[in-house]
Amino acid sequence: MNLYRLSGSSIANFSLRKVFIISFAFFFAVWGASWSFPIIKIPYSFIWIGFTLVSLVFFNQYRIKIKDLAVFGLIGASLSFYLILGMPDNLSSDRVSADVMYLVTYYSKFIFGFLVFFSFINVFEDETDIRLFFLTCALFIICIVPFLAWKYLVVYDLDYIGVVVDDALGGVKVYKNSLATSLAYVTPFLFAACYTEKNTRFIFLLSLFLVLFFFYYVNSRSALIILGFEFLIFLFLSRSKVIKKGIKITSIFLVLVLVIGGFSINDWFRKSGSYSDSGFKDVATESILQTHRGWLLIEALEGSINTAGLGNGLSTFRIRPTNEGSRTDTHNDYSLLLYEQGLIGFSLIIYLIMWRVFLSIKLSKEIDNRYLEASASSLIGLFVSLMFINIIQTSIFWALIAINFSIFKIYKR
Repeated sequence: MNLYRLSGSSIANFSLRKVFIISFAFFFAVWGASWSFPIIKIPYSFIWIGFTLVSLVFFNQYRIKIKDLAVFGLIGASLSFYLILGMPDNLSSDRVSADVMYLVTYYSKFIFGFLVFFSFINVFEDETDIRLFFLTCALFIICIVPFLAWKYLVVYDLDYIGVVVDDALGGVKVYKNSLATSLAYVTPFLFAACYTEKNTRFIFLLSLFLVLFFFYYVNSRSALIILGFEFLIFLFLSRSKVIKKGIKITSIFLVLVLVIGGFSINDWFRKSGSYSDSGFKDVATESILQTHRGWLLIEALEGSINTAGLGNGLSTFRIRPTNEGSRTDTHNDYSLLLYEQGLIGFSLIIYLIMWRVFLSIKLSKEIDNRYLEASASSLIGLFVSLMFINIIQTSIFWALIAINFSIFKIYKR
């Protein structure tokens, strides 16, 4: 009888774990779209947090080594210090209630990010969990991208794809870079699965094709740059001759297509001419530093220098006097870290990412495994993406770190 109960409990535990893995894959796939659950209109990111808290109740057995946990403790301590440091400026702003709420919410997102990390590393136990997660991601991509293509290219009759599907708006471009970036993070895993998962290879090939299709129509420069760095790392890191050959052939083919098609890298980089999001056909004349993003970068660096690299405090960049009442962030996490958390917070985040990259590269030299190589490539993509977006306080940032932890612990065995 006891054996029967134990067996039944183990089966139930196994099934529940699979449910959480599939749920996390869904939240991961739709993160960039910023969609809400129908009828009740709760953002999926909030529901993700709820699933995270529940999963930690059922799965909390894995113990991280103190030396591995130290960097998270330091990041948490740094955040708490700069929360206190930034409080006076937020309390004295002209929109004190909204700004203090933003500050507390921003800090809380990091806390929930830590919880997402611990939830992932407890839920992922073996290789089948890794495969299930990315297979589910691929299936959701196969559903999402054609739906968005139909909405924007057919229903709204536009020449680009976005992610907002409110028919009253008729197609807008907000959030498209977020979804493109999150898809860029998962692409190395889809590519790796094409060469490792024989039974489901068609699903991964189709999802990979749809991701590239989405990138073409969404016109996200940052996502394509991220993807380029990921595959460059994959090319040099992979021990598979077949994958190396596949990347080289694909790259040569794409270059030939772009050359024959008259691709202009100057226009594409400036998003002008035929590559403009707005349809504006004249080539922009200003340099990068003369753009709005360039001005924000200079503001952040000057603000960091003025504090001798010590930082101004959380949520202080958006309310600085030179922002003239606007609440614009940097669109660049490196400059935001330098301005708000100084060299301390900046160094901790860089260390966290590169530490995991180097560990993954080291293990990939000992173990011939495509998912491990894909994880290192995806983290490089994450490292590059911090130049274009503010993402370190999001669930997907900590989920990517957790996926690397999980893959590393599973294959290191």
